[in-house]
Amino acid sequence: MDKNQVIQLLRTAKRDHLAWVGRAELLVQGIPVSKEQLPVLHTDCNFGRWYFGEGQVLAKFTDFRAIDPPHQTLHHAYAQIFKLLLEEENPSFFSKLLGTARKQHERNMPAIEANMRALEQASQEVVRHLEALEHILHDMPDEDVVELFR
Repeated sequence: MDKNQVIQLLRTAKRDHLAWVGRAELLVQGIPVSKEQLPVLHTDCNFGRWYFGEGQVLAKFTDFRAIDPPHQTLHHAYAQIFKLLLEEENPSFFSKLLGTARKQHERNMPAIEANMRALEQASQEVVRHLEALEHILHDMPDEDVVELFR
């Protein structure tokens, strides 16, 4: 694998990450989620599969290793958001009748927003490390990048 291919894989992983974060934002805005968008472990999303799979060739870099904690944080925040929204979407007939479903939404909104901020901050950290890795790889001699895969 040559240097350009490695950088392209890194960019694809970054796009996968940003798309996943975008879907979380849509969920908070009330857009229904498909089965593929349900909360998953940080090892099971497209980015996580890359990170714990072929991305491991970059594990010698500090910026690569620094990605895992914020990536886990954003998955945890997403799971919390999903749980809070799920509570709202499945109100009983009586809670609808009594108007408590709306109150539940109002009570959950600060927690949803706080988790969304945590998710976005963690995402920014992941992206920052990915961009640093891209710069490192770009500045490395081609032969050294190829050597990573041996």
